[in-house]
Amino acid sequence: MSKNVKMLLIIVGVLVVAAVSILLLTSQETDEVEPEERMEETKKEEKKELKEIVEGFLGTPYERDPLGEKDDEELYREDVFDCTTLVLVSVSELHSNGLSPEEMIKRINYFPAEEVSYENRLHFSTYRNKVLDFFEDITKEVAPDLYKEEEVTLNKERDEEGRLIDIDWEEEIIISYLETEDVSQVIPKLPDEVGVAFLMNGDEEIGLDIRHEGFLFEGKDFIHASLNKGEVSKEDFLEFLEESDYDGVNFFKVDY
Repeated sequence: MSKNVKMLLIIVGVLVVAAVSILLLTSQETDEVEPEERMEETKKEEKKELKEIVEGFLGTPYERDPLGEKDDEELYREDVFDCTTLVLVSVSELHSNGLSPEEMIKRINYFPAEEVSYENRLHFSTYRNKVLDFFEDITKEVAPDLYKEEEVTLNKERDEEGRLIDIDWEEEIIISYLETEDVSQVIPKLPDEVGVAFLMNGDEEIGLDIRHEGFLFEGKDFIHASLNKGEVSKEDFLEFLEESDYDGVNFFKVDY
């Protein structure tokens, strides 16, 4: 074999070895990076929107005050709802990245967060929206010229009747709201998804903030756990409001 042929074979061998080394290095880098990228993409694909979560509960039976802290009660459940439980469970599922919804409910239904007890439960929704980062009152923002305010002492102690909730706690809060006849004017200004809470005149005298709450989507579809219908239902928002006895409406958004 001539020297030239030998030299050519050596060069080819070196090139083959170099090419294999490059392929191996590229494969290792791909193994390190691709699974993480795929995991992030999978998380994005799996993360549900609020509307999808809430619509998934349509038809679920209504039950008043289904959550509790005693041994025979559950902190989290999806088989029955009242209006506030629907809000809490939906937001818990929305924010459950890395934590189970069962763990998230401890952060969304109690204050201080995760200090689980009946006394620490957020019994009043307007106070919940004030102290937690998951919610934000936007009534003033969407209706700067129409909103009104009501000062309420939540759970105030009354002479003979005592407190609405049998805990040694009360809190002064200012509730922003729209009178029901003004609500149609702000529908175009609302986000595509927004929380809605309903007030009745005179409730401030007993230390109560709201009577009912749910979610409004695209300014039309109101989804809530309905006592009258006995289940989670979807209704036309303005028709629901017209047929109800509520005097005021408060809007809040859910922060992602």
